[in-house]
Amino acid sequence: MTTKPNRKGFWLLLAGLIMLAVLALLVLMVKLNANKQPTNTKAETSASEAIKTRKLIQDSDSEHSLQDLPYRPDKFITGVENLPRSLQGTEVDGEIIINDKAQLVATRGLRRLYDYFLSALGEEDSETIDARVEAYILHTTPQPAANEAINLYYQYQSYLKQVNAIQSQFDEPTNFNEALQKVEQGELNIEAIDRQQQQLKTVRSQLFNSKVEAAFFGTEDQLQAYNKQMLKIAQDKSLSNAEKQQAKQRYLQNLPDSLTKKQAEQQANLQQLMTRTEQMKKRGADEQQLFEMRTELVGIEAAHRLAELDKQTQDFDRRFESYQQQKQQITASNASPSEKQQQIAALEQKLFSDNEQKRLVGYGKFKNQSQ
Repeated sequence: MTTKPNRKGFWLLLAGLIMLAVLALLVLMVKLNANKQPTNTKAETSASEAIKTRKLIQDSDSEHSLQDLPYRPDKFITGVENLPRSLQGTEVDGEIIINDKAQLVATRGLRRLYDYFLSALGEEDSETIDARVEAYILHTTPQPAANEAINLYYQYQSYLKQVNAIQSQFDEPTNFNEALQKVEQGELNIEAIDRQQQQLKTVRSQLFNSKVEAAFFGTEDQLQAYNKQMLKIAQDKSLSNAEKQQAKQRYLQNLPDSLTKKQAEQQANLQQLMTRTEQMKKRGADEQQLFEMRTELVGIEAAHRLAELDKQTQDFDRRFESYQQQKQQITASNASPSEKQQQIAALEQKLFSDNEQKRLVGYGKFKNQSQ
């Protein structure tokens, strides 16, 4: 006896297979959709926000913003890859301090951090340095402090650019000793220095809040106040040279113990060092006598560095004298102006490195003034 197929069982089996197929299809669609979703990590999000932050800063002050060229934000990861030659073998100077809410705390060390990377300007273009700074901050600092540090970096750049514009309006000495010499010769107006400092403080107040301004420039302002007092003493015609020296020492001794006092003492030692070095060289002192004097004032390690610097300066002087003589011969020749320029450029390439070539014009003026 034959049995008929159980149709009810057949249809139940078919329905089950269809449901399994639908379920498998749904699972596949979910996976596909998941793969299409962006997978931004926290670091990528931070980098994107940082780039937007930079653009907002630059757009908000188009008159003073730096003209940075586009660059790839992923050019650096840590910011210290393939450092320029002047920074190779060094550790990043400065610090990034945050509070318990991961917010940025402005410190003098943060300004030193910016200056560390910016010191390579000339070896690297500005967009490369910007990329380094952003990468370093994002690699080492949590949010929101990272974006705050990047924001402040571009504000600091804007400040430096305006400082250059202000200083270009004044015939400013290159260092304190030059300023002191000009005051003693009656060539430097302290009131003009005051006006310049007031302009700089106005720019600071426009760019930075009071906490940042105090952290970045507080010690510098105190040292400038000390320098101004030294210049006033130097300009006081009622005092003899001995009395001026005594007045300077009294003022320095009365300063409270601080970083400013330490820097002022170092500056005073440096001024004495430069004066005594010049006097001893005029008297024909040899290398050993100079070394002993320098060791007494600044220590043996600094004395060794200064001795090495003397050798480098003498070598540069020798090459500069040869350059001047050959340049005069080229200038006096019958070659065309373009040929003369090419020959002079080739001579500079032969005798000097790229960085040394940048010093030639200023060094020539210095040599003329010292003769």
